[in-house]
Amino acid sequence: MMKSDGHTPLVSLILCTYNPHRGLLDWALESLEQQTLNKSQFEVIVVDNNSSPPLNASSMKNSENLPLRIIREPRQGLTFSRCAGIAEASAELLVFMDDDNHLDPDYLENAIAIAAKEPRIGLFGGISRAVFEYPIHPWKEKVIPHLGVRNYGPDPITSFEDHWGEWEPIGAGMVSRKDVAESFVHAVETTSIASELGRKGKKLFSGEDSLFARLANRLGYACSYQPTLSLSHFMKKSRFKPLHLSRTLKGHGRSFVILQRTLGNQVSRPGFSMIVRILLGRFILRTRRFGFRAGVVEWFWDLGFLQESLKRRA
Repeated sequence: MMKSDGHTPLVSLILCTYNPHRGLLDWALESLEQQTLNKSQFEVIVVDNNSSPPLNASSMKNSENLPLRIIREPRQGLTFSRCAGIAEASAELLVFMDDDNHLDPDYLENAIAIAAKEPRIGLFGGISRAVFEYPIHPWKEKVIPHLGVRNYGPDPITSFEDHWGEWEPIGAGMVSRKDVAESFVHAVETTSIASELGRKGKKLFSGEDSLFARLANRLGYACSYQPTLSLSHFMKKSRFKPLHLSRTLKGHGRSFVILQRTLGNQVSRPGFSMIVRILLGRFILRTRRFGFRAGVVEWFWDLGFLQESLKRRA
């Protein structure tokens, strides 16, 4: 089993935030205060990414009951925030959470147990349940998997395959060994395009979680879905507006291309016939598969892919 030396925590919990809703942030911190793991065995690093006004620990509910410290990251973006948190982490096991997540009480304790039992796994996550601010229309449920909600059942899914699959964790609740996280920092520092991945203010990009997974594979680790890890994810009403959903999927499509180029994989600039296939053929395919409204939203992924693949980069 993983053991603390009495001074170094077993887990570094990294919470990145930008202008958080204080009620939600309190909700997230409450879940950490309720962890079954002894507070001497974990640390909480809150990365404030240019919030206005800046976060202050004394005004954060439950902060006095947690081994918590706040650090500032002036470079805007989730990727930079995660890098800052990784640099500050002292544990060999890192857990990432967002400011709208609520971890189940045994989350950190189970993460430690999984890491000790499965040394071949370098990156893992679990179930993410949706907590809706308001009920959503049934057609919008089809696009929820793009918004950090998932449940693949009661059995673990583990793989060494270096492409997306159900074994690849999402950022909410992602657990990483430190060498995987340090490899992520190195990639961001040495490959300029990597810093474009992840949310950045109103820029709805993603892909930083997949970069973690690919780097874990390159270090010889497997990635894994572990259903004993479970959290709740608060879903604001604004995230389900059709325009916001479309922008989100478009950002995901663009991020896929950026990720491939970060990894050194070639993405060809499409010719005229391919452009037509994407704009028309994929539109027909998506709307037939998901229904018209959900299909149109899904098609924005293809549009984002096309837009980014047409860019010329050095």
